[in-house]
Amino acid sequence: MTRFYPLYVRRSDGKLEIPAGSKGKKDKNQPTDDQLDRTPDAKGVSDYYREIGPDELKHLDWRRKLAGMLVRELGGAEHSDKCCILDALPENYRLYEHIKSKATDKENPSKAKNHAGGGHDRQDAYLYGHPLGRRKRFRSPADFFPHLLWLVTDEKGDPGNCSCKLCSPEEFEPEKGAGQPHITLRSPVVEIPRRPMSIQTPINTLSKSSGPPPPAHSPLPQPTPQRLIPTPLPQPRNSDQQIDAQYDKFMYRPGEIVWFNRGPRWGLSVISRRYWNKAAPQGDERIYIVQPLSPPGAYPAEVTVPQGHMLRPWLAWSAPALTCAALNEMNVTFETADWQRIAKGDFGFGDSEVDGSILAAKHIDSTYTLFDLVKRVSPNPGLDERWWNGLYLGSEKIWVGEPIRLRTGTNYPNVMVINEILERVQSDFSGAKSKSSVVLIGDIYTCFTVPVNQQLPEPSYLPLRMQKDLQWRNSVTIPTKQTAIFWKLSSSLSRIELSDIKGRWYETSLIFPILLDTKTFSENVRCGDINDAHFWINGRGGPDSDTSKPVGIRKADRREALSRAVPPSTRILDGLQPPAS
Repeated sequence: MTRFYPLYVRRSDGKLEIPAGSKGKKDKNQPTDDQLDRTPDAKGVSDYYREIGPDELKHLDWRRKLAGMLVRELGGAEHSDKCCILDALPENYRLYEHIKSKATDKENPSKAKNHAGGGHDRQDAYLYGHPLGRRKRFRSPADFFPHLLWLVTDEKGDPGNCSCKLCSPEEFEPEKGAGQPHITLRSPVVEIPRRPMSIQTPINTLSKSSGPPPPAHSPLPQPTPQRLIPTPLPQPRNSDQQIDAQYDKFMYRPGEIVWFNRGPRWGLSVISRRYWNKAAPQGDERIYIVQPLSPPGAYPAEVTVPQGHMLRPWLAWSAPALTCAALNEMNVTFETADWQRIAKGDFGFGDSEVDGSILAAKHIDSTYTLFDLVKRVSPNPGLDERWWNGLYLGSEKIWVGEPIRLRTGTNYPNVMVINEILERVQSDFSGAKSKSSVVLIGDIYTCFTVPVNQQLPEPSYLPLRMQKDLQWRNSVTIPTKQTAIFWKLSSSLSRIELSDIKGRWYETSLIFPILLDTKTFSENVRCGDINDAHFWINGRGGPDSDTSKPVGIRKADRREALSRAVPPSTRILDGLQPPAS
């Protein structure tokens, strides 16, 4: 079994009871009595809440995800390879599950499923305990994490420093009063170490002085603030890059690793081809041909899958444990596993096909491949500089000119719009050895929320996909919450390494309907609760990834990265050409 290190949360603001009225009456900080009532209605349907025990899978899953986010945020490189779990939720915080089922199911209300065994990862669970009462509940680990981060990092314990959406529902708040409104900032970001955010505004005030006033014709010099200017977007160099730059066309790309629905369970596969099915009854249907990942030699046939709820990005879910328990304790990898003995059952009971696909996906996730060489120069003897148009990073295919998600020390989404992918190869004097390093250069943007009366810049400087997604999100939040979302340019032409990348960026408007069930998505849209998909998609190389190898194993091409997890005849085809038959 995988070893998990416990993390202990020493401080909590959780409340079991909250004041109700002015006569000292208190209410329990949990679902109401009516919500806890399991009695079925006249149609035999039970609709109720129940408390989840600390040893149940959902409770463990919340604590594991929260601990993983804490380690990524605070642990640093020395702890990045550790799998951690909270020993307990913060004191007085309790997890409840919303159950809606037939009366005959109430004796067995919850059967947790991992992603290899079917179902989805959206847990219909709510965390109660916030000091503002039962109406302030957290809907997911990502929802609660900013509050947890505040609990463990803010020494003053000032709720005004918490950036969670319950403590700070809006980043900017206009003050009511006569005349021109004044804008104040509520420290929406927790940084490690913490640096309070503030808005620097020039104040036209002269300090008292015993000397004579300055001449009227000699005004004090006013500093001119530097204005960041977005870098012009590079143009696509080929048809596939142009396709992937469009909004709501093809979400997945040839060579990417995805989960696909196999009926009773989900499997892992690589996309080998994509195309339009113009003969479909609903018009132009987007179709993918995927090759399931498997142990060497046990190759299933390719599967044809339409775009929609039948596919998920590899990073949308954390990989489950291997079905053969002994393999989890052996620290085995796809390349080192003895697949013949595993298939014979020498290590115990398990499904070798499922275990092979999981280990294969983890192996591929630890690789990278540069492709489509743009330019090559040698500025000095022994130094070679190469510019590339694209990059396979782990499970995903990334292009120059598009946004990627970053690992940062803030609670707000940060993306880089890539302007260049630069590789520097340094060789020794004999030419026998060389060392390669890769950096990505581009503009970094941070997502903020402001009241609708704030003047926002025109987002024409953003890639088209980001512009379209912004339009949809604002069409939801402006009518419901009177707030607008925008991407603020934080820095121009910054440089990052491969280890700084969480993965490619997905449109919230397109990925949310897939990751959430229909009812939850509709309710979130109705309430205007549209968080950025940044919080719903895992990062490459997290606690569930294969950490037995360095993150970033260079492969010459994508076929080499796929290794023996697919048949030798497998080809990754660009373009949108449908198969002959």
